[in-house]
Amino acid sequence: MKRIAPVIGTPRFSPITLGQKLKSLEIDGFAFTETVHKPNQTLARHYHEHANIAFILNGSFTKILDRRRFECSPQSLIIKPAGEAHANHYGRGGMHCFLIEVKPQKVKSLESFSKTFDRVNHFRGGMFSMLATRIWKEMRVMDSASPLAIEGLSFELIAEMSRHSSLVSERQHPYWLKRVREILHAHFSEPISLANVAKTVDVHPVHLAREFRKFYGCTLGEYIRGLRIEFACHKLSTSDTPLVEISLAAGFSHQAHFSRIFKRQIGITPREFRSLHRSR
Repeated sequence: MKRIAPVIGTPRFSPITLGQKLKSLEIDGFAFTETVHKPNQTLARHYHEHANIAFILNGSFTKILDRRRFECSPQSLIIKPAGEAHANHYGRGGMHCFLIEVKPQKVKSLESFSKTFDRVNHFRGGMFSMLATRIWKEMRVMDSASPLAIEGLSFELIAEMSRHSSLVSERQHPYWLKRVREILHAHFSEPISLANVAKTVDVHPVHLAREFRKFYGCTLGEYIRGLRIEFACHKLSTSDTPLVEISLAAGFSHQAHFSRIFKRQIGITPREFRSLHRSR
């Protein structure tokens, strides 16, 4: 793995993206940008004028703050306050990303949700990726109803993030909980039981279930489904592998089950998802 240099130097102002813009749109205090970045690219320390949410459609990148690093993979989102200094390093596959800027007047109008934009937060899969994907899909098709749909979905996404904004930061996780996460990432396509994972890390299953939900905002089962969908999204957007093969490789028992869970998680079918990525 390539070592990423520590963050040093004075941060510079940057527009929302220094990558290639594919499409952009503004709607009443929101700005939406679809962008791609080249593989193995590093952006020096910089900051953006507005609070923003980055949704990773494909590829990956590491967001580097002074003392924290966020590994952002497909179907994850990261929210940053205005003026938050950071550097970016893009993975060997580059990154295809959908950015949502929230301008000051819009942040102010959200009132009770405004604290959502006070600190960096990283979200994975589930309702977050489903809502972000639907916003991106609306911008791609863009008919007369899309502006209203995009604004409404953006409010929903911010509300969902607000509900989870009180989650404890990564560095405060119990040491064994990080090991649990490593196990799930390594074996997501295999049958995994709560009891076996708890035995491996030497904690009681009830304590494991409670602490996992507290720190990650979902159950182990929901987290595993998210990893499987994340894997499937990558395959759908980067290969011509048949759906039945993708579903089995991701750990689903059959294609119909995979398609049903995929639509529930992402909001569109696997075929629609593949078609959207091929049309960019």
